[in-house]
Amino acid sequence: MYENFLREYPPDNTPSAVAARDERLVTLDGYTELLQVGAGSSFGNGILYVHTPDEAEEVSQLILEAFPEFRGRIAPVAQDWLGRQYAVDLVRSTANQASFLLFEVGSGEAFEIDCGLPELLDAEFIEDPDTFLGADLYTEWTAEQPVPVPPRRCVGFKAPLFLGGHGEISNLEDSDRSVYWSLMGQLRAAAQG
Repeated sequence: MYENFLREYPPDNTPSAVAARDERLVTLDGYTELLQVGAGSSFGNGILYVHTPDEAEEVSQLILEAFPEFRGRIAPVAQDWLGRQYAVDLVRSTANQASFLLFEVGSGEAFEIDCGLPELLDAEFIEDPDTFLGADLYTEWTAEQPVPVPPRRCVGFKAPLFLGGHGEISNLEDSDRSVYWSLMGQLRAAAQG
């Protein structure tokens, strides 16, 4: 499992296997295997980071501050280099098949992804990396900033898209993930009134 993903986005460090603790996720196809191949690790020179169970709890709070309408509905799994969070949608998921939400705090939006974890990593990330990982911007960013984005950081928008910012390199900066999510969440709430 995850052969295509690992071939395209090899681990940046030596992953250590982590046991799944969230009872809501243990039976989901591919979740335990993902933790075994990469919890607490980044892949593809920092393009994606897989959360440990402890980090997922912390990130869940960040998401809910920015998107309170999803309370009781999410379980974060991973983050891309832009700080976008991939979370299991606990409402739409079935006993064995996960459905996902992609939280983009910089655009102020959450998007439904209708596929399971293995398909997301082994197919969608490979077939459409620009949509799912912002790979086109990542290539531009790393040409100017070759150091991988470390865990707990992200490359965020200076001016959020929902306030007229543009999705281009000149509007991006290295940010602390918690600060970025908190600030963008406050701006999103203010913009929504």
